[in-house]
Amino acid sequence: MKLIRHAAAALAALTFICAALTSCGLGEPEQTYVPPVITSPPKETAETIPPITDTEDVTSSAATDTEKETGAVTTEKETEAETTARETETEKTENPLGFKADLSAYEKYMDPEDRDAYLILVNPSHPVGKDYKPDDLDPLVDTRPDRSKRYMRLYASKSLEAFLKEARENGCKNVTVTSAYRSYESQKEIFDGDVANLMKKGYSEEEAIAIERKDTAYPGESEHQTGLAVDMHNMSSAQQAFAKTFEAQWLAENCWKFGFILRYMPDKEDITTYVYEPWHFRYVGRYHAQRIYEMHMCLEEYTEYLENNG
Repeated sequence: MKLIRHAAAALAALTFICAALTSCGLGEPEQTYVPPVITSPPKETAETIPPITDTEDVTSSAATDTEKETGAVTTEKETEAETTARETETEKTENPLGFKADLSAYEKYMDPEDRDAYLILVNPSHPVGKDYKPDDLDPLVDTRPDRSKRYMRLYASKSLEAFLKEARENGCKNVTVTSAYRSYESQKEIFDGDVANLMKKGYSEEEAIAIERKDTAYPGESEHQTGLAVDMHNMSSAQQAFAKTFEAQWLAENCWKFGFILRYMPDKEDITTYVYEPWHFRYVGRYHAQRIYEMHMCLEEYTEYLENNG
């Protein structure tokens, strides 16, 4: 009984204490916090991953990445243009004179390293000896079929070969060589034969020689003996009528590119002492040939010009 009374008293005391705590706000049950529900992705995620709309956007994105890595994006048109430009520049460098034929193997002959080696003046005032003969004569590949084999000095021979190759590419199909190197004896035979024919027509020997020297060099005074001169045309014989042909005009205008000059021009007869010969070309090498052509000088004038101007 006593135990029951003590339990009841304890329960009453506990009830009192709980009531007191409730009245002070300390006995309220603790509430649990529930976070709000997030229904949309974070802002930074939406900005980092842009939407992909179509294939073009994918390509652009890839190109942008490539541009970042390589520094540039090259399109097909740009590539073709750059390639064409490079090829054109290379062609200009390797072929500045615009040859249609491939003459690269002849370049060292047309424009010799020793540019003064072939600048030899031979005329009535500057003859060569009776025994003079070049030691580098080379057979020509364009000798007219009805003539015996012709020769020129090696560099002149190779340059002439290039000259006629390019001439054919430009429409000069039937130009061939009729004469090149001649020895002193051969020149004498030609000259004496022509003088004899003139004497048969009633001229004295002195008159015949004077007449012949305007057309044919006296032995020892002929450029042909140097192995640097060539006669070429497309007629049965050398005639001034050749000058009116397309072939003669093309040869005269382009000969300097191959190291040749038109030796006896129509307005230089008083200086050269020879009549106009549109078929007679002389090798001097491109360096001097170009200057002689541009200055419109004959070889006599040019050599004098060099002497006076160092």
